[in-house]
This record gives sequence, C-alpha cells and structure tokens, in this order.
Amino acid sequence: MVGGESGFMSIKLVSNEKIAETSSKGNQEKWFEKDSNKWYKLDQFGYEALTETLISILLEKSNIESDTPFTFVRYTIDKFHIRGLIRTGCISYNFLQPSQSLITVNRLLTSHLGYPLAQKLKRLTSDKKRITYLAEATADYTGLTDFPRYLTLLFEIDSLFCNDDRHLNNIAVIEQSGKYSYCPIFDNAAGLLSNTQLSGMDIEPKALISVLLARPFNKTFTRQMNTARSLYNNQLVLPAPDYGEIKSIMQPLLEFYANRDRGIIYNRVIKCLKLRYKALFL
Repeated sequence: MVGGESGFMSIKLVSNEKIAETSSKGNQEKWFEKDSNKWYKLDQFGYEALTETLISILLEKSNIESDTPFTFVRYTIDKFHIRGLIRTGCISYNFLQPSQSLITVNRLLTSHLGYPLAQKLKRLTSDKKRITYLAEATADYTGLTDFPRYLTLLFEIDSLFCNDDRHLNNIAVIEQSGKYSYCPIFDNAAGLLSNTQLSGMDIEPKALISVLLARPFNKTFTRQMNTARSLYNNQLVLPAPDYGEIKSIMQPLLEFYANRDRGIIYNRVIKCLKLRYKALFL
C-alpha cells in the first residue's frame, strides 16, 4: 500500500512483494505496487535515483520517440519510509500490460540454442560477430526487424551515460501470446558514476571513466558503441547539452542527498556528460 506521510512516500511492504533485482553489481531493492501500477526502486550503492531521473529527462530531448519506433521509461525521485528508515529511490510506471511478459535476450537465445548464450558469444571470434549474432538472432526469433537498431541505441545511451551494467539479463523484449514487441529502454541506474562504492567520491571522474568497461562485451564504451554503429549506423541524436539547464534540473534532485555530497555529485555528473558527449557526437 502507498500513501503520503510527513511529506514523503510511505510504502507498507509484505515480504513476498519484494523483488531482489539481481545484476552484476549486486541486489537493488525494488517493489511493485499494484494499486498505483508503479515500481519503486531504492538507492543501493550511491545516487542511482538521481541518475535514473536525470537520464530520463535528458532523453526527452533526443530523437528516440520522434524518429525511431522505440520508447524509454520516465523516472521520478522521492523518499520512502521503509522498515523504519527514510530511503531515497525512484519511481516509474509499469510498462507491461497484464498479459505481457519481459523476456531477456539471455533467456530467449539460450532457449533457442539449447545451451548458454554466453557460451555461444564466447565462441565467436570478434566483437563485430558477437554484436551481429546478438542483434540478428534476436530479430530472427522475435520478428522485431529493427532490433539491431534498438541494440545500437542501447549501446549509444550506455556510452553517453557510462552505464556499465547492461548485462545480458538487462536487454529484453516483451512477449504476449507468442508475439513480441520492443521493450522501453530502462534501468540506467548504474550510469553517471552513481555507484560510489566502486567509483570512490575522492577520485577524479576522468580517471574513473577511463577504467570502466561496457557490458555485455567488457570493452570500452567507445569501442562497443562504434562496432555497433559500423554495423547498423548511428541511431541516437541529442542536442549539445545546455549545462546551465542541466544545473537547474539537478538542483531539486540533489536535495535528496546529503549536503556534503551535493557538490561532488554535481561535478561528477557534469564531467561525465562533457567527456562522453564529446566521444559520441564530436
């Protein structure tokens, strides 16, 4: 159940409603609330909610929903009362209809192969062959002919925002009665250096970015993105960032974090955007 309390969201949870959202980085607590048809996801390692919210706002300025058949999830940030604690998290609407299911490419292709997808990809001898297989096998099995464009767009977004958690269970399609549709782009929480446990607040963002590797192929963001682009062309169009506007957008989001951390978070995000925008578009 969800209701207002002391200016914050108040979430009453039953233990079996909790989903441990498994990723390569660990478990991020996440709940679905049926009455509101919304997901609630807690910060686990740093400022994931700020990252999700900011990225969804910035993607509204892109060509995704005007020039492609794809969409993306919108997030908002809030504080929740959970188990007697006040926690920061983000909220998004459930994009699945009652009869729909989310099918990861890992599950889909492993099922068709009869053995693990990771094993198949490991056997291929180049990044180009791995990306081609992932993109075109998924398109063949689902009938989603634009899936290669979708995958390229995912890699571009991950490259721009330094999301290093796009593992094979974080790329998906939607299934309904044996037919498939494109999944809205979601779960960018690992971007913008949000994991302060792995990316220490006392280390310069440029140094942190230089050692990040993009999933699922553990290459540099630029290499993974450029390989996909060489196969399926550029997909993402985004105007040059207006950093004055971004500062205005971030100010209310930063209020959800400790005062001592706000300047550091802001500087990390801005430096990340400046460095990666140049790599993508200049």
